[in-house]
Amino acid sequence: MKNPVLKLNPKDWVKIGNTYAVVCGVNEEEQTAEVVYMSSYKAINEDIVCRDGEWAWKSAGLGGGYADNYSRLSEYVSILRHDRPTNLVYPN
Repeated sequence: MKNPVLKLNPKDWVKIGNTYAVVCGVNEEEQTAEVVYMSSYKAINEDIVCRDGEWAWKSAGLGGGYADNYSRLSEYVSILRHDRPTNLVYPN
C-alpha cells in the first residue's frame, strides 16, 4: 500500500491534531512531508508522517524552525497567513 504522505502535494492543507498546516514539499525517500503552521504569531516549519492512520509530527517535542527565516517557504507562509483551510487531505 502506498504511504499516504506520498499523495500530498505542495499547497495542500492537512490537520495534525488540532493544528492546520500547509504542505511545502514531500520527501519520498524519508516518506515525510514538510509543512508550515502557526504557533502563536510565528510560522513554524516541521516534518509530518502518517502514523496509525493520522497525520502526526515526525519528532516529539520542538522539531521545527521559524519558517519566516527561509525564503523558499515564503509562498507557503503567505498561504498559511491569508487563506483558510480548505480541501483538507486525509491519510485514508
